[in-house]
Amino acid sequence: MDRVQYKGYFIEAAPRQLADDHRWTVNINIERHDDKGIDVRPFSASNTFETREEAIQHCFNFGGQIVDGQVSGCTPP
Repeated sequence: MDRVQYKGYFIEAAPRQLADDHRWTVNINIERHDDKGIDVRPFSASNTFETREEAIQHCFNFGGQIVDGQVSGCTPP
């Protein structure tokens, strides 16, 4: 599964494979659903990983840190 719910937000892992070295990037979308609709914000990190599975796990960790307010300059929707 490439999507988890965390503290009222949905974190969607969207890793991409780099063409030059075939490593995987950390890219996520964080969604918040409320009575006004859906608000989505994309985030990325410079980390890369050997496998897609590793990247997905780090996507979820990164998203959780953003939701928890632990990443400077990143605010969830």
